[in-house]
Amino acid sequence: MHILQFNIPKKVLATAGLLLTLSLFTCTEDLDITDPNRLSPEVFWRNQTDAEAGITAVYASLPAIPAFGRIGVGLLLIQRSDEVDPFPQINVNDGGIFGATPDFPRLREPWQELYKQISAANQVIANVPNIDFNAERKAEILGEARFLRAHAYFYLVNQWGNIPLVLEEISGGLEQIFIGNSTPAQVYDAMIEDLKVAQGALPQSWSADQVGRASWGAATALLGKSYLYTEQWSNAAAEFKKVIDSGLYELTTDYFDNFKEETTNNVESLFEVQYDGNTTGGWGGTGANVWRGQAWEADIAPRAFSSQQSVTVNQWVFDLFMAQQTVDGGEDPRAKATMVWNYPGAMMYQKTFTEAFNGVDLERIWVRKYLNFENETALAPGDWAGDTNNWRLIRFADVLLMYAEAVNESSGPDQEAFDAINLVRARAKMPAYDGMDQATLRQAIRDERVRELAIEGYRWWDLRRWGIAADRFQKNPELRGNSGGQFVIGKHEYYPLPRQDVDSNPNLNQNPGY
Repeated sequence: MHILQFNIPKKVLATAGLLLTLSLFTCTEDLDITDPNRLSPEVFWRNQTDAEAGITAVYASLPAIPAFGRIGVGLLLIQRSDEVDPFPQINVNDGGIFGATPDFPRLREPWQELYKQISAANQVIANVPNIDFNAERKAEILGEARFLRAHAYFYLVNQWGNIPLVLEEISGGLEQIFIGNSTPAQVYDAMIEDLKVAQGALPQSWSADQVGRASWGAATALLGKSYLYTEQWSNAAAEFKKVIDSGLYELTTDYFDNFKEETTNNVESLFEVQYDGNTTGGWGGTGANVWRGQAWEADIAPRAFSSQQSVTVNQWVFDLFMAQQTVDGGEDPRAKATMVWNYPGAMMYQKTFTEAFNGVDLERIWVRKYLNFENETALAPGDWAGDTNNWRLIRFADVLLMYAEAVNESSGPDQEAFDAINLVRARAKMPAYDGMDQATLRQAIRDERVRELAIEGYRWWDLRRWGIAADRFQKNPELRGNSGGQFVIGKHEYYPLPRQDVDSNPNLNQNPGY
């Protein structure tokens, strides 16, 4: 598996990376410096090769450690939810235990990386239209840039809320750099516009040597998700139905195929981060030789198998799985694909459960999903890029459940909503639902999202968009029993903006409570 299987020479990718990772807050006013080792926009955007290198550089941020290689997944997203209970670890797990301040170093790293990706996308969108080459391929490149920009903003707006919205190439002075806050509604409007363009430009599928590129299905699903998150239920349902009716995607026969390295980019996957396991790299973002692997495994694996303090799975998740049986009276097979506990034959990497743990840890529930059990530990072979088990950003099961939710909220519990959730349940051999009223089906869909999607980064955003995050944490202090972290209403719905960016930008205001 390679980060970008796009037939672009690595030297071209590196050159484009130097050009396109211009920071949002880089000022060029009153400077007249020539660096013969760096290309400038004036001499770069000449032909299709440059355009291809440019769009590849936009993708390059996805697997970097600050973005979706580690920090943006394990630390800021999975650890924030009520599914897991993080242990305290200064400057690492602060976000998950509601202890993150504007100075928390793990905040600024993904913030910068995502804005670098947006800056690179803005340059593609601004410059590629002026290059003379195949019109269809040009439209695809612009569609890819629009999708990736929207995806970056989707993450930013859901983690930070009132963020700067930058939709043009930064080429001037301070008036372009000191950009103030935008409302989430403004950001979503821009994302929806981008995704409509991407939807019309991207192909339904790519050839095998182009795996990893954004497709029509990815753009359509993210468009539907953007409508869902803004409670435009009918629009959301319409977009998800396009994906379902396309016939391009289906559920894998084996649920666990969605979390194994050897079954990445399968028929259920609409879009995923492509890891290439760059073990010669190091810490940092794009523009340098950095790690590009599944480094976030260390943040969810048990402490005994990681250099990090990590998390346990909360009891309510286990209880939810055990509350129902399959049609033949068995246990939901997704339970053991998601969690590890002290059951007969349980393994933790290459050890049995009772070999791996002792004392109170024998009674705890640990994460199983996405862990690479062929290794000895979470960091095998001893670095942050040893595994290339891609993170699935959008998969078909999620589309089905979001469709069921959108239909139920827009028109009530009709048959299409039941059909969608029941398709997901059927794979796990769980009994079908029917005859529920809207409120009952709403809760059933929310519960099914946990059974199907736990430890995949969706839950924190679900809690907040449903308006129940504060209620969950304040009424259930045991959800942060490992740390005693406390959720504050009006503060912890979003992360603080990085202090350095707020202090250096007179037009940027900090989030409430910080």
